[in-house]
Parts: sequence; C-alpha cells; structure tokens
Amino acid sequence: MKVDTQNIGPCKVKVIVKAEADETRKEYGEVMKAFLREGRVPGFRPGKVPREIIKREFHKEIMEEVQGRLFRALYKPALEQAGVKMVALLDVNDMLFSPETGITFTMTADTEPEFDLPKYKKIPVSFDEPAVTEEQVDEQIDRLRKAFAKFEEASPEHAIAGGDLVSIDFTGLVDGQPVHTLDEAAKPISEGTGFWVQIEEGRFIPEILDALIGMKAGDTQEVKFKFDKDHPIEALHGKKAVYSVTVKSVRMRLPTQDAELLAQVKLESLDQLRDQTRARMLESAVQAEKHRREQTVIEFLLKKADFDLPESRVSEEINNTLDRMMNEAQYRGLTREDLEKNREAIIENASVTAKRQLRLRYLLGRIAEQEGVTVSDAEVDAKIQALADEYRSTPAQIRAQIEKNERMGQLRAQLRDEKTMQSLLDEAKK
Repeated sequence: MKVDTQNIGPCKVKVIVKAEADETRKEYGEVMKAFLREGRVPGFRPGKVPREIIKREFHKEIMEEVQGRLFRALYKPALEQAGVKMVALLDVNDMLFSPETGITFTMTADTEPEFDLPKYKKIPVSFDEPAVTEEQVDEQIDRLRKAFAKFEEASPEHAIAGGDLVSIDFTGLVDGQPVHTLDEAAKPISEGTGFWVQIEEGRFIPEILDALIGMKAGDTQEVKFKFDKDHPIEALHGKKAVYSVTVKSVRMRLPTQDAELLAQVKLESLDQLRDQTRARMLESAVQAEKHRREQTVIEFLLKKADFDLPESRVSEEINNTLDRMMNEAQYRGLTREDLEKNREAIIENASVTAKRQLRLRYLLGRIAEQEGVTVSDAEVDAKIQALADEYRSTPAQIRAQIEKNERMGQLRAQLRDEKTMQSLLDEAKK
C-alpha cells in the first residue's frame, strides 16, 4: 500500500491511499462469493447465476460493498503508515476501485496538534497556608443573623437605615426621556411602583440606596448621578440621570437573638456554631487556595505554549462550553431574549474559553505521556463511588450512565489530568 500526505492547513491533512490489486483481491473475492450465492436473477436458481451476469446485474452494489470493506480495512493502517494522528475524519472522496488495478481514495482529516512542551518542572508557585481568623468567623455569623432576621413596620418617624426594607416609587430620566428609551434592557431600573428594596450594597442603584438613608415614609427626593462607564447596559455608559424617588413604607430589620439563631441552624450553643462555621470556612479557603495554585500553573503553561488546534475539536469544545454557559445563564434567571441580545459576546467568550481548555488538555496529556502518568481501574472505581455519593445514586447506576454516554474515556482523561496537575504542583518551585 502506498500512502502520501499533504498538509492543507493547521492540524489538517489530506491522505492519498493506493492499494494494488493483490492487496484488494481477498475482499473482492469474498464479496463476489456472497453475491454469487445470494444474488437473485429471473430465470436462474439461487447460487446458479453465471458470474458475468452477477457482475453485470449487481455491478453498482458489488462496487459499493467492496469499496466500503476496503476502506474500513485500509484507512487505519494507512494513517499509521503515514504517521498521522487523526482526531476526526472530515471527508473521503476520489474513491476508485477495479479488480485489475486495486483501489485509491483520499481522506481529509483533522490531526493532533504538534508543539514543543515548555519546561514544566519547577514552575514558580507561591504556597499560602489557608487560614480563617476569628474576625472572619464573626462576619460570617453576622451574615447568618441578617439572613434569618425578621422585619416589622417602622413608625412614621423612623429614619431609614442600613438593612431596612423600603417600598419606593421611582422614575428615572436621561436627557428628559425615560431611561428605558435608551435600551429596553434598562426597563427594570427605569421606573417602579411599590418597589421593595433592601438597603444593602448591590441590591439596587448605589446612588439611590445612599439617598434613601435618612429618609422617612412619605419623603420624596431628586437624585442626580452619572451611570458608571462599565455599567452592564452599554447604552447607559457615562449618561447623566435624574431620578425622582418617593418612600412609600419602611420595615425595620430586627436583630436575630442567639436562641433564635441557634434554633434556625439546629445547634445547641454559639461555640458549636463558631466551630462549624470555622470548619466550613476553612474548607472553602483550602479549595480556593488549591484553585489559585492550579491557575498559576495553568497560566504559566498557556503563556509558554501557543499552538494551532484542530477545528473539529474546537467546534465540539465551543458547543460544550456554550451549553454550560447557557445553563448557567438560565439558572441565574436570564431570559432567551437576554441571551440572544448578547449572542455575539457569548459566542466569543465561549470560543476563548474553549480554546484555553482544549490547549490545556493537550498540554497536560503530553506531560502525562512524558512522565508516565496513568489511571488505574481502582482510581476510576473510587471516582465513580464519589459521584454516586454526590448524586445519591449507586456506583452501578453511575457507571452504566457513563458507559451509555460513551464518557468512560473522558472520565479517565479527567483523572489523568488531575494527577498530572498534582504532580506539577508537587514539583513546583515554592
């Protein structure tokens, strides 16, 4: 068999295959025997039709069957002979076969990227010891108190303070026109009647929250300010706005007493609450530190290795990334209209993210090969058990689902990448 290759683009190759007649004779003979045995031609008994008549009557079917068999038999050996590491078969064309001359065909395929590994040992990484201070524990418990707080109607003389719930009527104008005329996405902050807002950072327009402090039920105030230049709605960037705000009613936040707080969290003492809070915060701090260290390694590797990627893998990764982003966006309450409006930005973001993830996987995979990192069946079993515990299922059910979706290879690759990352951290320059 003769195999020639032509590079036709980044990570893309054309493979021309030629097998002589003596290399194709076996498959052709087997197909002819099958048609001679099973071919039906009027006037002849099954298995008694002359060979030349079978060849004439079933020429198209015979050629298609022979070509299919030969392609399946030859394409992998051809790729191996040419040293092509295929990731996706894009096209097969120019296929010609005859019993006298053999077969020729051309494949177009995406291939694994070629790149030089950067020096990956002794990557500089700072190792900070995760810690939680008593002040941080106090702040977290204070947040719990606020989360479980109750509210009561305030007296007419009560001046609005931080944490209060306030019902307001408001209208906003930019250049004398309602805010939402600049962009329909601004409608929620353009006007409202009986709109409830809590006086806490991030709950509403900051300048209005600040203006409400000290006001009382029945008060009206005009609030003037400029929208930030990095406001999520581009049409509002740097625009001067005038808001009229009227306080309708106020509810004061009541402090949560210790007994009530302990009842809510089902604990017996504040010491137990502090211990539990500290442990959870420390666990989060450990995970955050682990993530920071890994990101340091990732940024180092990606900065040192920029290489072309196979288009088919990029497209697949972008689609997977888009699916994740869409699910996350819908979970946050964004509508289909919101997503469609930001479609180009979402796709661009997904493309950048997908290429980073794919390039990182190739780097970690190559490092794993260099270092002999492998994944044992016991490690796969342990991961499946962990997934079963997380999703309150059984290992058998989780394994069946993974195999049904043909994701076992992906799971092994994930575990291999995790082990490789840990080995890079173990050898990092601290």
